[in-house]
Amino acid sequence: MSLEDFTAAVRARHFPLPQTGQWVGGQWTKDKRAQIVGQSLNPSTGEKLIDIAISGFVVETAISAGVDAESALQSMSFEDRFVVLSRFKQVAADYSDDIIEVLRVEVGKPRWEAEVDFHAALGRLDRVLQEKDQILDALTGPFRLGNHVAHLDLKPIGLCASFVPFSNPFETVMQGFSNCLISGCPILFMASGHATLSGILMAYLLENLELPKGSVQMLFGNYKTFAKGLQDRRIKAVIYSGSREHCDTIRRDNVVDLTRQLLLQSGGKNSVFVHPSADCKEAVRIALLGAIKTAGQLNSSTSRIIVPDSMRKEFSELLAESVRNLPIGRTDLEGDPMMGPLYSQKAVDKFLRFQTMAKREAADTLVWGKALDRDTDGFFVLPAVHVFNDFDPNSSYQSNVFMCPDMVIYSYSEIDEGIRIANETNAPFVTSVVSDPDGLESVRLKLQAPNILHNLPTVGVDSHFPVSGRNLCGAFRFSGMSMSLLLTFPQAQQGNDELASLFAKWPELP
Repeated sequence: MSLEDFTAAVRARHFPLPQTGQWVGGQWTKDKRAQIVGQSLNPSTGEKLIDIAISGFVVETAISAGVDAESALQSMSFEDRFVVLSRFKQVAADYSDDIIEVLRVEVGKPRWEAEVDFHAALGRLDRVLQEKDQILDALTGPFRLGNHVAHLDLKPIGLCASFVPFSNPFETVMQGFSNCLISGCPILFMASGHATLSGILMAYLLENLELPKGSVQMLFGNYKTFAKGLQDRRIKAVIYSGSREHCDTIRRDNVVDLTRQLLLQSGGKNSVFVHPSADCKEAVRIALLGAIKTAGQLNSSTSRIIVPDSMRKEFSELLAESVRNLPIGRTDLEGDPMMGPLYSQKAVDKFLRFQTMAKREAADTLVWGKALDRDTDGFFVLPAVHVFNDFDPNSSYQSNVFMCPDMVIYSYSEIDEGIRIANETNAPFVTSVVSDPDGLESVRLKLQAPNILHNLPTVGVDSHFPVSGRNLCGAFRFSGMSMSLLLTFPQAQQGNDELASLFAKWPELP
């Protein structure tokens, strides 16, 4: 199947598609030993999009091809790497409609969201290209502090493996590819079973960039396949965004391997902090968008809303009314709902279990989260809104990260009380502050989340924030282009003319 055949089939909704195989070493490969490990489904209808088949032999072949590409990729000049990135930006722009279409059909993103995500990712890549001349200086700057180094290089650590989640596949590929190419590291992508079409399209776009074979590859499997592949110690860095359980497993399995970099990001327990100076309607808009984008399944999704006592009644009523009137529907049709489906029936079942947990603890529930019937086998739910009088950090419901459209409202009488609720989490990623400028300054330094957004939803406009989450959410690892610091190691070349002159005067050795 060619790129044109693939995009035409997606636009015409000719599913299920035939298996394309795996993109390994610069070519599409099928292995007769491959076993079906899953299916990609349209979350709006439950329709099968494509079967996913992979073998351990193909994974091993891809790892070997990546290792073999290390020398050729490292020898590419910094200038040539940016030429490739520029071509990638252009080909992505050329196929923007197809990328957006796949995000709607497979990921369940409404058109408005798919367009926002695509243009945000392309904008990030454009900024990287514009900052080409400053990137090396910025990356080597920390090593120069207090040192007079004649010359400093950044050497690549080697082959990277990156998991492509369903929630933001294009942005993940763009960021991983950009960082690894600039660092000189080959990258092996493994597309989630719920992002298979996205991975196929990305592979087609990457195929024609004229890179050394094996520099970038795309496999199609699931987390289990990815985790098994990580047993190969030739992989020197792991880039993973997903559940906390999976992140914990990867950390545990690699605790004795000091040579492997782990760049892991799990979901955050994210808050909207509404200051007394905020406009109530604007606060509702910000909180709601943070909770419903990608149906609440982002690492940056809003789960807690902290409002002043004086605003609690008005805010609660407005939020509940907005949720009840929220347009929720299929994202694979011409209509453009505000929220699409969850990614699977498993996610729906999990969401409903959380509602049972909330029922035992909430002071009030303004909107019960429930499954919705949209005359399809899609995975639709109505977001939930609960009200809690007290915050209990030991509550399993109140402390866990759910990754679904579930909101809890807390209120405070004193600013510091509200800040305490926002900070009481072992997985802070981002906090939104809704306030006037003075209100932001009064709370900003007291909030512990590594990313603070002012008058924006926690999901922001770009899923890749400058800093990953704290503690269990990401351990303060670099994000964005600064990830290159973790994919390279410094090599300093030094000289000293004064000492060289002194050595020259020493007597010759016998």
